[in-house]
Amino acid sequence: MTCPKKRRLAALFAAVVMLIGAGSAFSAGAATQSELEQKLAQLQNKEKELKKDLSKASTELSASQQRKNLLDAQIDNATEQIELLDRQLSQISAKVEQSDKKIAEKEVSIAETKDKLAIRLRTVVKTGNVSTLQMLLSTKNYTEYLFKAKAMQRIAAQDQAMIDELQVSLTELEAEKKELEAEKAQLEKTKSASTAKKNELDALCTAAQKEVKNLQSTVSSYNEQLKKNQQEIEQTDRDIERLIRESASTGSYNGGMMFWPVPTVRNYSSKFGERWGKIHKGLDIANGKIPIYGENIVAAASGTVIYVNKTSTWGGGYGYYVMVDHGKNANGVKITTLYAHCSAVLVSVGQTVVGGKTVLARAGRTGNVTGPHLHFEVRENGKQVDPLGTYVSPRVN
Repeated sequence: MTCPKKRRLAALFAAVVMLIGAGSAFSAGAATQSELEQKLAQLQNKEKELKKDLSKASTELSASQQRKNLLDAQIDNATEQIELLDRQLSQISAKVEQSDKKIAEKEVSIAETKDKLAIRLRTVVKTGNVSTLQMLLSTKNYTEYLFKAKAMQRIAAQDQAMIDELQVSLTELEAEKKELEAEKAQLEKTKSASTAKKNELDALCTAAQKEVKNLQSTVSSYNEQLKKNQQEIEQTDRDIERLIRESASTGSYNGGMMFWPVPTVRNYSSKFGERWGKIHKGLDIANGKIPIYGENIVAAASGTVIYVNKTSTWGGGYGYYVMVDHGKNANGVKITTLYAHCSAVLVSVGQTVVGGKTVLARAGRTGNVTGPHLHFEVRENGKQVDPLGTYVSPRVN
């Protein structure tokens, strides 16, 4: 079972009300107590709203941070794709450059072969039209004629074969270059699209980063406000404790162990002390073999009822609750007890109660709780102290 998260605030409020309910003995300081009560209520409401706003801002911050992380991952992926495309483009460009070089070399070879052929043709032209008859007349014998004729045929055939071979090679190179340039164009198109997408992601990430920064600032602001509000609460707490110490009290507390406040239920679920990063300022008595809901809550010691809340189910987080003044102990310390989260209150302010006999209320789950239990407090001069072992024990009474 859990006690109210704002136990401190409700306890302070109860202490103020205790002072107000004590009657004529407090009349001299009534104005100051009223101001403290009003201030405490304002601080409580302010803390509630601040925590609500802080929770909302923290949720938004978490969602915004997740969006930014997703964008960062997408940007990293886009960057890797662009780097891969750059490497591929570099390789393609190198191949295109190499292809251009080969094409240039082939074109030079073709040009040189054509030049050689042209020289021979010009020589023939200068010497006149070389017909078969002329070649026959210019030779000494038929054998020489045949030799010259064969030589010219071989030269012509070789030149033509070389030109044809170079032309085929050139055609292949140009086709290869065309394919490379098409591949390069496609890669450049893909890179352009990837770069545009990355730029879009960069813009979204910048916006998300700005949003995260703003939300972090908002969360920090709320935390700072909560810190200042808590300081005001602590100061009000000290003021109320001072007023309780300075106020009058009826009767005397004789010391010794008090009666266990729920005779039928001897279990407790949470002790006084640190819990969930805060100080739990009471003892939570919860279910054992007997369910606690509806069980009788008795006065832990004899005294006078100084405050009851049986109209507001919230009750500052305490729900329905009762406070009893037990007087001062031998050291002059005022002892009071508080019984919270009741399902019903059976006593009235000013009523005298007997320890272990008078039924103050019945256990319940009103106020800020997650399940039925009794939140029991012992206060010395208005300040909560650990009741277990010093004032009460489940094995006693």
